[in-house]
Amino acid sequence: MVADNDKKRYSVTLTTAYVTALNQLIEVGIYMDRQDAIRDALRRLFQYHGIEPFSEKEPAAPSEP
Repeated sequence: MVADNDKKRYSVTLTTAYVTALNQLIEVGIYMDRQDAIRDALRRLFQYHGIEPFSEKEPAAPSEP
């Protein structure tokens, strides 16, 4: 399991459109800051693909169509 204090920093280059959209989410009060918005987006992406990054289980292999 990943501990809360086991963090790594990554740099991501975003287009102005993405930054503007992130700022809008913050301005309307959906998120406190960009980090919260991006982390939530990642959680939703992992959930959509059936990946549980915060469990000890290995990610499930994608099912074939």
